[in-house]
Amino acid sequence: MEQTEQVMQPTQKPSSSKFVYIVSVVLAFLFIFFLGAWWFLGRISRLPEQPQPFVVVLPMWDSPPGRPLTEGFVKKMEELGYKEGIDIVYKRHGFLAPGPETLGVVRGIYESDLTEGIDLIFAAEWSDTKAAQEATKAVGKPVPIVFADITNPIEFGFAETWASPGANLTGVAERRNDVVEKSLELFTGIVPGIKKIGVAAQGFMLPGEPSISYYEALLEQAEKMGLEIVEYTTDVPPGPGYREEVTRVFDSIQKGEVDAWLHIPGHFFTNQQTLEHQLALRLKIPHMLPAVEHNDETGELVGLFVYGADFVEKGEQAAIFADKILRGGTLASDIPLELPDRYIIVINLKTAEAIGVTIPPEILELADRIIE
Repeated sequence: MEQTEQVMQPTQKPSSSKFVYIVSVVLAFLFIFFLGAWWFLGRISRLPEQPQPFVVVLPMWDSPPGRPLTEGFVKKMEELGYKEGIDIVYKRHGFLAPGPETLGVVRGIYESDLTEGIDLIFAAEWSDTKAAQEATKAVGKPVPIVFADITNPIEFGFAETWASPGANLTGVAERRNDVVEKSLELFTGIVPGIKKIGVAAQGFMLPGEPSISYYEALLEQAEKMGLEIVEYTTDVPPGPGYREEVTRVFDSIQKGEVDAWLHIPGHFFTNQQTLEHQLALRLKIPHMLPAVEHNDETGELVGLFVYGADFVEKGEQAAIFADKILRGGTLASDIPLELPDRYIIVINLKTAEAIGVTIPPEILELADRIIE
């Protein structure tokens, strides 16, 4: 028995040592693991958080001025370092054209966007700026609004003063009377002897801006200059048959009724400027527009003469406002309103030849762009 015990005792000691060894290895492994995890998590916590992209709502209108304003805005934002999908996300809704039946819908869309969470609204002109303003008040979220094509902003409640807009709106605006006065001076300089200027008025114009202020300024300035404004109207509301009604009115105008035509911005029928251009060619009279417009079907520039700010350039100018707000941290209320950087004169010599008008050399020298 004693010999058996002497044999068994040595076999128990290695088993105990092995157990201790395994435990030590496991503990060492766990220590190294948790030490590494602590070090890794510490480094992760010190890394800067990846910034979330800014969310910006673009103009609701897919027709002018919304389309070119958006083009200029997005282009300039990219130049300023806002890469779409990385630094900035654009919400595009895009109705075809503004109208009284769409304004309530637009406000509802803005309210939905505000509820979901956005950083800025870029608005094109009066109607979507007004809808955005009302939506931010209704939801109680004063998200900054940058506009690019507003006239008389103080009169219409978009700003308190030009230097200090107040509230949550700022952007590029115009003094309508100044623009219309200069337009008529240039127009009568191009074609001396103009006395009767035809316009598509009630039933063609939108019931808000920019039509109303332009129309009122036109009547005021025309009276000062001894010009007669001949108004063409319609009682047919927008909807089925409206296109035919617009065409009927323009086809009914006869030679001698007017000796020039002026396009009033803001109208129900999207391609109205093209019908006006065709009318001017038929009557062989000059046709002036307050902005560069094209035939939606052919892409050709319409009209004889354009005096106004370029929409693309105004969109680019508005982008600088947006950058000051998004990255600069400046409140919209603290950014003064600005006039457009420049106004351009465009003369279409192709149209001049078609209607038998010779443009004076001194006017050609003023032109920023001449269509041969």
